[in-house]
Amino acid sequence: MTGPTTGDGPIRLRRADVIVATPWKTALKFFTENSSSLGSGSYDAYVMAGRSPASSITAADVRAINVTMGARSPHADWAKLMKRGDLPELKAINQNLDLLQTSDGRWSKERVPARLAALFNAVIGKGIGIARATKVLHIKRPRLIPVCDSYVLRLMGIPDVGAESGVALVEQIRAIRNDLLPTLLELQVRLRDRGCDRTLVRILDSLLWSGYPDTWLKRR
Repeated sequence: MTGPTTGDGPIRLRRADVIVATPWKTALKFFTENSSSLGSGSYDAYVMAGRSPASSITAADVRAINVTMGARSPHADWAKLMKRGDLPELKAINQNLDLLQTSDGRWSKERVPARLAALFNAVIGKGIGIARATKVLHIKRPRLIPVCDSYVLRLMGIPDVGAESGVALVEQIRAIRNDLLPTLLELQVRLRDRGCDRTLVRILDSLLWSGYPDTWLKRR
């Protein structure tokens, strides 16, 4: 008799971990030296001011990501979305949902992944990929939606395939949120003490931008 074969069975190829060696120094530097975070005209100031309408996309939103986030996104690409006014896909997502602190029960009841997928699909189109879409949508739901640019997606091992990429990043963060929360909450308090109020999602964004896989790449 021959032994069992393994050629048709699954194998697991593990990715290297993403390590942020000094989270406090990293976050502090990001929010005090990064142009998107500095001053009253910054992206973060625009987000945290909360003056952008919660359920519609405006010319001011597009201008904010172009001027402060280097999006270079023509206003013409957003014209149809801006003309729609309130987007039902945005209105369907509660403003109080928090990517890291919402309970599993409420997350499931609110059908968050499905509603995010519908939202991303509604916004993504000609000239608007997942990166530009989430830069605007983070303004609308700053506690829920991370900025899914190509660097962060690559870092987390997620292919850039549109709406599915945004949902995958959200669910990946949800899966490890209990490991992240203690540090993120501490950083949030320490940043507030410095006069820098940021959501947990945005603080995590600052750390991801400075992380590196510990066994195969060290950013210089």
